[in-house]
Amino acid sequence: MKDWSVPELDKEMVRRMNAQYGLPVFTSMLLTIRGITEKEEIEKFLSQDSVLDDPLLIKDMDKAVSRIRRAIDNEEKICVYGDYDCDGVTSTAILFSYLESVFADVMFYIPDRNSEGYGMNKAAVDHLKEKNVDLIITVDNGISAIDEIDYAVSLGIDVVVTDHHKPLDILPNAAAVVDPHRVDETYSYRDYSGTGLALKLIYALEDNNYSIIENYSDLAAMGTVADIVPLTGENRKIVKNGLFALKNTERIGLSELIEKAGVSDISSGAIGFKLGPRINAAGRLGNPYDAVELFLTEDEAAASEKADVLCSLNSERQSIETDIFESINETIRKDPAITNNRIIVLSSPGWNAGVVGIVSSRVTEKYGKPSIIISEDGEVCKGSGRSVEGFSLFEAILECSDLLEKKGGHPMAVGFSIKKENIQKFIKRINDYADKLEYMPLYKINVDCRLNPGTIVLDMIDQLKRFEPFGSGNPEPIFGLVNMRLDKMSFVGGGKHLRMSVSRGNAHLTLMKFSVDEFPYREGDILDLAVNIKRNEYMGKESLSFYVKDIHISNSDIKKEMYELQDYEIYKKGIFIKKKHSKFPDRSEFAAVYRFIRNDRGECYTISSLHHRIGGDMGVFKLMIILDIMSELHFIQYHRDADMLYINICEVSGKTDLRSSEIYRKLEEEIRNA
Repeated sequence: MKDWSVPELDKEMVRRMNAQYGLPVFTSMLLTIRGITEKEEIEKFLSQDSVLDDPLLIKDMDKAVSRIRRAIDNEEKICVYGDYDCDGVTSTAILFSYLESVFADVMFYIPDRNSEGYGMNKAAVDHLKEKNVDLIITVDNGISAIDEIDYAVSLGIDVVVTDHHKPLDILPNAAAVVDPHRVDETYSYRDYSGTGLALKLIYALEDNNYSIIENYSDLAAMGTVADIVPLTGENRKIVKNGLFALKNTERIGLSELIEKAGVSDISSGAIGFKLGPRINAAGRLGNPYDAVELFLTEDEAAASEKADVLCSLNSERQSIETDIFESINETIRKDPAITNNRIIVLSSPGWNAGVVGIVSSRVTEKYGKPSIIISEDGEVCKGSGRSVEGFSLFEAILECSDLLEKKGGHPMAVGFSIKKENIQKFIKRINDYADKLEYMPLYKINVDCRLNPGTIVLDMIDQLKRFEPFGSGNPEPIFGLVNMRLDKMSFVGGGKHLRMSVSRGNAHLTLMKFSVDEFPYREGDILDLAVNIKRNEYMGKESLSFYVKDIHISNSDIKKEMYELQDYEIYKKGIFIKKKHSKFPDRSEFAAVYRFIRNDRGECYTISSLHHRIGGDMGVFKLMIILDIMSELHFIQYHRDADMLYINICEVSGKTDLRSSEIYRKLEEEIRNA
């Protein structure tokens, strides 16, 4: 289940923007929803202006430029010290490529994800000293490398830091520290990726020559989108420029990657879902040097070979990710009590540390809870977690600091290392922390607004184009279609996807839902659907396409149902709370549930759809308790998979006393003694 978060539309503001600025109503509506309502903000957001602000206004940028120019002039050896993810790889390629073009003596270094981990380390500094490096320039890292930079300086190596992560309480002892999150920073924009800062650096080195933007924005767009930084302000300009540059890129390696990845339409979505993952795969499973060299090579054969390597690694990554995800699902099937925890934490040997973060995202999306997946590789294990909006997973792991070796992250994503012997203590501690909350924040889907299906026209797609590029901070709009009758459905694409025909009044729409295993809704159901809208062109004809993101039965109180499901899960953990759990089901409610299941013989339901179909006022807590008792008494067999319920009726002879159920007696006694 997902709680739809739908903002209240300021209709008066929409009318004012339409009248005052001559903007279409649909455009005015979307701008209002995004909080862009003043003339200057609107013009900046919709503008095609691609000129970036003066980078020398960023703190220490002048020092960085001065030190790098001196190194170039004096023929000092420079090392670009990068990172193994897409942002770090593209940052490295941007700065190395530029420095090479101005005849600097330059090399690059990227630490190994498994043996070295993120950021600078002293062994790498020793290696660079042996290579006679005089100046290290960090990209996408360095702000936290206090000791490592002190060590480099002690060896006679200067360091220029360019990083977009938040600093510690002290800044490193570097020749320059370029980080827009410095507490003393006064620059107007702060949300750059590593590639954004690398682009700003070379822009400054070239005295704001616009050709730099034209030549390097393709790589900068790749890193900016892949690192999921907000696509607002200058990031929006960088990505707009970059998407145009990508369509005409002269980097033969990038062209090969685009072709082999099957990208026909260059967009931020293509970067996020097809190109970025292939670059990341090199750092997760292979050698990130392959990705950097792909961007640098001018040899067609080498470009084709490197692109093949990255595509192959990405396929391997997908396979490993799927295997781990299925292993987790199987573990939960065998021990459903795991999902009663407010934070799902699972660990296993053999799980690749490079992909557990991606797997955690899938677990959180499926089960609607924060999750942490730990790779048990040796005595010190690596964990990665993803959260739901409103719950700081970083604050949660801080409560367990004494059990962790290293930690980092932000409210929505964390990474850490932990000794194997501490994993079970960690699982208990972090869930004890979460259990202190009355309710966990609900897993949300942000719906921009509800649309009348009869008013949707192709022109809306043209208006949506003005809002691109979409990404973090400027998501692709999701629209609600409510009270839609499901008229017809059929599986397509070899049974993997679902085509749905829905209607309301005189409006008839065809929708697609991808990756569908079972579908718990029936023809005739009245549904609310959250959708993306796109343009489809087939045989010269244009039409609207609708892609379903979420579905629930109309008039369901999803928020209430989700909170009651939390009540049930906390009770299943053995925690009785009088005001929440004193909801003992009566015999008529048992009869209603059994009668419906026996007569309906449905193969699967969502928790919400079953609750809605049975009707009455029993609530989800009672429904789940009734199912547990009926299962214990062998009236039914059922298992729960996230929000899905699979129920089979059992043959029952004679009458069975409900009080013969241990679950029944336990709840009855707890309520009586409360």
